[in-house]
Formats: sequence, structure tokens, C-alpha cells
Amino acid sequence: MNAPHPRDDRPGDNDGPGGSGAPSQRIALGFSLFAIGLAAWSLFPSFPAGQLIAVVTVIPLLALVLTLRFPGRFRIGLGSGYGANLGTGCIVAAGTLAARTLSDVNLVSWLPLTAFAAAVATIFLIVAARFETQLRRRGWRLLLAAVFVAAYAFGALGQFNTALDRSAPALLRSRVLSKHLGHSRLATYQVTLEPWGPFATAANAHVAQALYERLQPGDTVCLRLHDGAFRMAWFTVAACR
Repeated sequence: MNAPHPRDDRPGDNDGPGGSGAPSQRIALGFSLFAIGLAAWSLFPSFPAGQLIAVVTVIPLLALVLTLRFPGRFRIGLGSGYGANLGTGCIVAAGTLAARTLSDVNLVSWLPLTAFAAAVATIFLIVAARFETQLRRRGWRLLLAAVFVAAYAFGALGQFNTALDRSAPALLRSRVLSKHLGHSRLATYQVTLEPWGPFATAANAHVAQALYERLQPGDTVCLRLHDGAFRMAWFTVAACR
């Protein structure tokens, strides 16, 4: 009777060609479907932003933990080998975070957030090119991965900048010049406000659907201007009492 080979007990040995990688593949499929379901839900106005945004943020981190813990079983898109691919869930989560940040958050300036995302993508490119030598022959895949890394960084920091902000807001007023629906597949509602506070010219702002339906051009609105947890000023729009 032959003794088992030492490699037989390794987590990834059954996931190669001809091996039994079904459990890992099922986990990866469930992971991807879960992320896609959350992304689809986020398209609707009833989306409970706070709780589910937190879950969406955790999805790529969970994929990273699984990949590091079981390198033979799981990989994230660009990895080599036969591990089950968790990349789809990560891509969907990154896109959802970036889209919700663009449609839900009113930043005074988007430049700091964009610069942060670009910096994270650049660091990713340098590290990936250094340690994943096979990717040097597949530059387009590396660049595509960097785009989604930037989207994740953009969305996550944008969300946390508002969620973790504990600053006392400054209260200001402005007047609605016009209103219009956002030009995207997301349910977004925008109003154009006359110059106020940090804005020297008329600027657009996202508002909730109920407020959008209530406001008319010429109405006065109250604005709460926050410093931001990461010093990126943001604001909310509300009807004045």
C-alpha cells in the first residue's frame, strides 16, 4: 500500500487540469453572482446605501484574503495557474463603488479623489510588473486591472470620506436654476444651483428622488457643507423649512 504523496494534502493540488476543483469553482461562482446581485440592486432608488456599500467594499478584500490563503485554489483574474477566478466579483464591486460614488456623493472638487485613485493604480502597476513577470507580456491585461484598482480606490475613499466624517457642517443657501435626470443607467437626479459658498459659478448637485420631484426652478434650498473625513469637502442638499 503506497503512502500518500506529501503534495496530496495541499489546498491547490486538486485544482489543476484533471483535478477536482469543483468546490473552489462553486465558491467563485457564488462569489461572482453575489457581487452581481448587489450591483443590480444598487441601480434602484430603494438601494440601502450605507449597509450594502460596506458589503461591496469588503468583496475585493475577501477575494484577496482567499487568494493569499489558498493560492492554488483561487486567483484574481490576472493570476496564473488553474485556481478558481474571483476576478469577476472584484470587477463588479469596483465598478459599483465608483458608480455609486459618482452618483451619490457631492464633492466640492473631484480632483483630490481622482489623484488618489491614479496614485493607487500607478503603485499597483509598478508592484504587479515587478512580481508578476508573466504580465509583462500581457500589458493590456495589466492596464485593465489597474483601471479597476483605480475604480475601487476611487469609490472606497469617496464613500468613507462621507461615512466617517464627524465634522460640524456649515449651513448655506442657494437657489435652484434647473433640474434634470442624470445621463446614465443609474437612477440619478440632479439640480443646477446658482453660485454659493465654494462655487463661483452655477454647479450641479445630486439629490434624492423625493426632493427632486418636490423642487422647482426658483426654489431656495439649504446646503450642509462638510469638511470630509479625509479633508475632501462635500455637501448635501435639502429643502429649507
